[in-house]
Amino acid sequence: MSSCKCVVITVIVLVVIITVIAVVATSLKKLDSDEIGIKYDTIRKILGNTTEREGLYTGLPGFKFIIFPSVYTSLTFNHLESLNKDGVQIVLDITYQYKVRSDKLREVILEFRDKDGYTKILKYEGESAIHETCSHFNTSQFQAERANFQKKVKENIMVRYKKLNAEMTDLQVNNIARPTEYESAIRSKERAREDIRVANNERPRLLTEADTQIREAETQAKIIIDKADSAARILANRALTESQAIIAQYEKEAEAYKKIVEASGLGFTIDGFISYLGVRVIAKATNPVYIGLDSPAKTVYP
Repeated sequence: MSSCKCVVITVIVLVVIITVIAVVATSLKKLDSDEIGIKYDTIRKILGNTTEREGLYTGLPGFKFIIFPSVYTSLTFNHLESLNKDGVQIVLDITYQYKVRSDKLREVILEFRDKDGYTKILKYEGESAIHETCSHFNTSQFQAERANFQKKVKENIMVRYKKLNAEMTDLQVNNIARPTEYESAIRSKERAREDIRVANNERPRLLTEADTQIREAETQAKIIIDKADSAARILANRALTESQAIIAQYEKEAEAYKKIVEASGLGFTIDGFISYLGVRVIAKATNPVYIGLDSPAKTVYP
């Protein structure tokens, strides 16, 4: 009988020990260095009032912590499609860091329940802020005013997150992808602009070359004209000299012939004069000349 009592007592003690261990285990909870939380009584459904930080905590059996990060956490949007001011679809990669305000943690839990629900709302608000900011920038501004775009996105998100009791920092716009057709048009425009720039740079040199060629052509034309004028003057002078010499020669011959036929001279008749001319022609011939004269032609006349 006594042995049975010992067994019962032993069992009871073990049950009590196990119960105590279980109660103690469910009454202890730990927060890590990167966590904050508020106690929540899962049995009575009561949320605590104090935000707790790193450490080991006790509470009523069955309590737990609703835990949030105490450090900044990254939220990333990859390949987020948005329409800009021109109605052109832009693809964005954006990352930023956020965390809940510790002094407003109880309000956040009452409104959004837990970290997952809170993060989902923050992501929706962040995406909405990005779309709103894109609607104020045209296609060219995304490239020319990238820093300003990044600044505006951050400002819009911060305004929205402030209402949600969240802090936000270090936004990075990692990529802005415009449509392929637009990029092709931009490249073509840049090439055309570069060609224009090169042409403008080459223009002074080409104008100088053209002016040089014009001056060379004008100089060459002047040289040709001067040569032609000189040759023409020489030919004209030569022709004039030759014509004057011929005229003078004929004038002398005319005077000589006049003396031959005049009575005061040799007094040749016309036939005699012709015969005289024939003799002169024959005398000047370099080759033998054979002439048949009709009788009573004479070879010599007084």
